[in-house]
Amino acid sequence: MADSNAPPVTNNNDPVAEISQKTAAVSLSAKAKEFKPTFNSKAPAFVPRSFAAKPAAAATGADAAAPAPKPMSISIGGAPKPAPAPAAAGAAAPAPTPAAAAPAAPAAPESKPKATPSPDPALNTIPESREADDDVLLDEHFKEHLNVIFIGHVDAGKSTLGGNILYLTEMVDKRTMEKYEREAKEAGRESWYLSWALDTNQEERAKGKTVECGRAYFETTKRRYTILDAPGHKNFVPSMLGGAAQADVGVLVISARKGEFETGFERGGQTREHALLAKTAGVRRLIVAINKMDDPTVKWDKERYDDIIAKLSPFLRTAGYPKSDLLFMPISGFTGAGVKDRVTSDVCPWYS
Repeated sequence: MADSNAPPVTNNNDPVAEISQKTAAVSLSAKAKEFKPTFNSKAPAFVPRSFAAKPAAAATGADAAAPAPKPMSISIGGAPKPAPAPAAAGAAAPAPTPAAAAPAAPAAPESKPKATPSPDPALNTIPESREADDDVLLDEHFKEHLNVIFIGHVDAGKSTLGGNILYLTEMVDKRTMEKYEREAKEAGRESWYLSWALDTNQEERAKGKTVECGRAYFETTKRRYTILDAPGHKNFVPSMLGGAAQADVGVLVISARKGEFETGFERGGQTREHALLAKTAGVRRLIVAINKMDDPTVKWDKERYDDIIAKLSPFLRTAGYPKSDLLFMPISGFTGAGVKDRVTSDVCPWYS
């Protein structure tokens, strides 16, 4: 016989039967107190404004027969309070109580105009000084740059002229130039010391001939220049062409010494070839520097100067240089006369 207190056999695979079994085992306590919500009886009755009683107007027709809506009151806790009686028909509505006037805002204090401080005169000079500094920076870093090539026959004085320009523009200091002069004197080349500022190769200094196109720099107040010292010997024409391809302006150096001009120009020298090659390489303007005018065979002779120009001008025009692109000037590359400053009237009175 089966035991009555034994739990009923359930099917483990039936979840509904399992939940029913667990629910049947739950017992309620008979001694538990009944739950009653409590309310605050002292709370005032809440009457929404939209449902408050309004004075009834005179009704006519079907509206008079319709019953007036009853006011609704909601009380949370305690006994409900009686609603106010509706006002009699035709009675004047009570005048609304005027709201208390808001207190006037205090008047804002009158603002006094602030006194403008007088400008400091020292500050007025700051923009001007800044502009001056900007101009200095522009002059130093954005100067117009020109490449100038010295061309001409060998021994015309190209390297000597370039070295003297570097010395006159203070690109080579006096102590360095004195060193070159002392070394040139020891080597028996005393008159070549100026050229040593450009001819730095020992072979060039020993032979007195420029082999490679030398390069140096100097500046003026308005421009920055690069000197390209081309070799004058016919064996080094390729080096001359390499420098002419970079040049903007050419300086054709002519030796005014008797016999040297004729050698370079009339007897198959490099004067003609250099002028033609410079034009082909793109040198548009040419300065013809008649050098060695201080030589004892010349002595700043105007006839010698005019004779050289008369022979050079027709050839240069046929080479492609118009008169407007040519400039002739007498100079002395060794003494510096006519190089940085114009030749004085006591030395060359006929040139102005």
